[in-house]
Amino acid sequence: MTLTQTAILVKQLIAISIIALVLGIGGFIGYKIWYANYLASLPPIEEKPDSKFGSLPEPNFPKSTVSSSNFTYSLDTTTGGLPKVGKDPGFEKIIKVYFVTQTFAGFLSPDKSQALAQNFGIKIPPDIISETRYAFKENDKNLLINLDNGNFTYINEATLSAKESLDDDTKLVSGFMQTLSTLGILKDDLKNGRSKIIRSNEDIAQIFLWPAQVDKKEIFTPDFNKSLINAEVSKGAYDINNYLSLNFTYYPIDTTTYATYFLKTAEAAFEDLKSGKGVVVIEPNKPQVSITSVYLGYYLSENYSPYLMPIYIFEGPNFVAYVNALSSI
Repeated sequence: MTLTQTAILVKQLIAISIIALVLGIGGFIGYKIWYANYLASLPPIEEKPDSKFGSLPEPNFPKSTVSSSNFTYSLDTTTGGLPKVGKDPGFEKIIKVYFVTQTFAGFLSPDKSQALAQNFGIKIPPDIISETRYAFKENDKNLLINLDNGNFTYINEATLSAKESLDDDTKLVSGFMQTLSTLGILKDDLKNGRSKIIRSNEDIAQIFLWPAQVDKKEIFTPDFNKSLINAEVSKGAYDINNYLSLNFTYYPIDTTTYATYFLKTAEAAFEDLKSGKGVVVIEPNKPQVSITSVYLGYYLSENYSPYLMPIYIFEGPNFVAYVNALSSI
């Protein structure tokens, strides 16, 4: 082969290589564009809940004296409608259900109950109602303790002394927390939860403490306006002798242990309300109910339940109802 022929062959090979390279690059770019368009045309992959707790029971709602189906409802929210699951903030399609810890009486539980009684000024040994329930009574003071979970009810039936003005709301709440701390029962989530003061008259007030929000959602109890941890005091809340009553029902919420489930749509929850599957916790004085607010919360029962369940709250003037927020699908 001559040098001229060799040069021609090399030029041909170079030209073929360039053409192949251009076709290869063009084909690769075309494939990437096609694949990107293909992926964009696919429907989005929907996240699935893990449902690790299995089939869940209905929330242990309080008994209502009237069915939620007894009323007619109008939607008078700020938007004129219901929140949209999957679109509105705080209404994601999947919601968490948290585990609530159950405690049991231990070897030192009787000693702890005696120490609690002494903090209330009761020094007489208890009446043993059962292995897990002790009743202490001395003069006008009565204390009933559940040794399993440490929950208790205290009542002081003593006659009030001369009337004195009550502390302001801030001092009443801080005094109540200080008293719970002194009793050794102030929990961290109670420090950051909401509180409420109801003044019965000029010298008696009721104090209510709720656990802190979970996933930016408030905790609700069988009585919409009252918490499971509350007290009635005169004068102020720093002195245990000022307490007319103290109710302590607390179940630890384990925010590290949870399962996920589909959230029921607000439309489905509203249909449940209208069909009698909701529970009316504040009963209106007329059959026509105006719903002005619909939001989510978590429900904590007065009796132990292993799950902290999400609920829809339907609220309006002189009306509140709860509906299970978990989808049955």
